[in-house]
Amino acid sequence: MPEPLSNMTGHVRALFSDIDGTLTTRGRIEPETYAGLAELEAAGVAVVLVTGRPAGWGQALLSLAPVTAVVTENGGVTFLRQPGRGHGSAAKVYGLPIADLPGWRQRMQAAVVEVQRHVPAARLSSDSLYREVDLAIDWNEETSLSTDDAYAVTTILRTAGFCAVRSSVHVNFCPPLFDKLSACLHVVREVFGGRADDLTPYVYVGDSLNDAPMFGGFPRSVGVANVRAWWDELTARPRYITGAEEGRGLREVIAHVMTLGRGPDRTAT
Repeated sequence: MPEPLSNMTGHVRALFSDIDGTLTTRGRIEPETYAGLAELEAAGVAVVLVTGRPAGWGQALLSLAPVTAVVTENGGVTFLRQPGRGHGSAAKVYGLPIADLPGWRQRMQAAVVEVQRHVPAARLSSDSLYREVDLAIDWNEETSLSTDDAYAVTTILRTAGFCAVRSSVHVNFCPPLFDKLSACLHVVREVFGGRADDLTPYVYVGDSLNDAPMFGGFPRSVGVANVRAWWDELTARPRYITGAEEGRGLREVIAHVMTLGRGPDRTAT
């Protein structure tokens, strides 16, 4: 069973947060949640957003939000803020060799045809137009597939050799070369000068199946309460859980982190 958030101790260097269903509430970022991100930044606790959403979202969020980095496409494209080069200036890091991308994209488009042959109602997400590395089948945003159909889509894509993960809205699929965790380990090394084998100074917050690598990789992982909807399907589960769902749950985490402070302390449990 997950522990209550109040059990989490130790200083926090950075908070990593999923977007859909974690940062957002019913699909939007509430003003109080945005203010919480700004509060963390002012206190010296960096914020990194981690999402299955497209690369286009990442560039916009890095320009508009008080965040240090944005991981998009489940690790396919990461944006790192460049200090001293303007608020929207970013380094762009891909999760695979860019020269290999055209071949993978051809295979992915063929996989979409195969998915639609077995699940005729399946459609690419509307935001797939803005994706550089992965693609997404919409199962629960503008299209409504059954859970069985979403599971079938995931199975077809994995059988075809892709990494396929289901979020609360999409089935994202990509080359099996990266995930949210691998991209976040890069952020830890390149932005915070940390070690991939020591994630104790960091906290991750999420809510869905594609957050499982993060729940398993971060010693201090937190699920907002709506993560319970996927509990039995999660391959790795968060150590802590909030009392509230979605953005309110994230605000609980922010409030708790603000009581813990920040710094190089490596003694978190």
